[in-house]
Amino acid sequence: MKDLENTFSWSISRHKIFTECPRAYYYRHYGSWGGWKEDAPAQTREAYILKLLNNRFTLAGRIVHEVVADTLNRHRYGREVEVDEARVTALEMLRNGFRESRDGKHRKDPKNKVGLFEHEYQENISDREWQRIRDRVFVCIDHFFSSKIRSAILGTQIENWLPVDSLDSFDFEGTKVYVAPDFVLRNPQGNALLIDWKTGRPEAGKDRTQIVCYGLFARNKWGVNPLRAIGELHYLLSGAVDIVTLDDSTLEKGKSHIRNSIREMLDILDDVKTNRAEIDSFPKTDNRTTCSRCNFRRLCWPDWPDTELAST
Repeated sequence: MKDLENTFSWSISRHKIFTECPRAYYYRHYGSWGGWKEDAPAQTREAYILKLLNNRFTLAGRIVHEVVADTLNRHRYGREVEVDEARVTALEMLRNGFRESRDGKHRKDPKNKVGLFEHEYQENISDREWQRIRDRVFVCIDHFFSSKIRSAILGTQIENWLPVDSLDSFDFEGTKVYVAPDFVLRNPQGNALLIDWKTGRPEAGKDRTQIVCYGLFARNKWGVNPLRAIGELHYLLSGAVDIVTLDDSTLEKGKSHIRNSIREMLDILDDVKTNRAEIDSFPKTDNRTTCSRCNFRRLCWPDWPDTELAST
């Protein structure tokens, strides 16, 4: 079998981590490449395992997204899910993930087993804090089930539900851009509603750029004019909704942001054509708060928490 090729691409998440710490970006997209192979070098394997770690908040978000997606898919095929059933499913997923991580199963099978930052770095998380994560999941699910958008989706004919894969891509000026829209509706007039569930705090700039990406993706995949699309960001933790209108100004600002981010990522490579990167070209952040919650902390700071490192 031909080896997979590490080709350059862009996404909102890649931009975020590159901006926070170029060294973490290197480990995630270059230093961990090939870590799934049985004969991978030890550091590459370690970077791959660490790359796939969740933390308690991202695990909660992932579970909410999966439960919401499953609820809507079941409706598509005539099976309705009530909120209590969704809660039970989510709780079991949360418990299974916790057990897999606590027992270290992710170290042997990082792709398919949950690994949590808190267990990997032996953080002292109280039982009450884990209960708050459970409650956070329940609040998000409750807000989804009581939301107007859920009622609107269930009241829309299935043929107007546009098919959405968990991860897809489109071409942006020669660069593959990855997106993962949560839900898309189209009405008979050809207008599209681009829906994204959020389980954390709002990040206005990032979240709005994400909707721009969805608009460009909708044009590429379904022939929808982005100017005839509206984005809705549903913050399930608070129940708030942010509506993004994709007018010319918003689209141009979004495209300029993507274009500039791609340029910065390419400029730091040693060879753009082959997507070759050298670790020394990717500096570590000076923000120790960022380091304290980084999956790759062990690789950058093996002696953490050293007093000098933690306080600089």
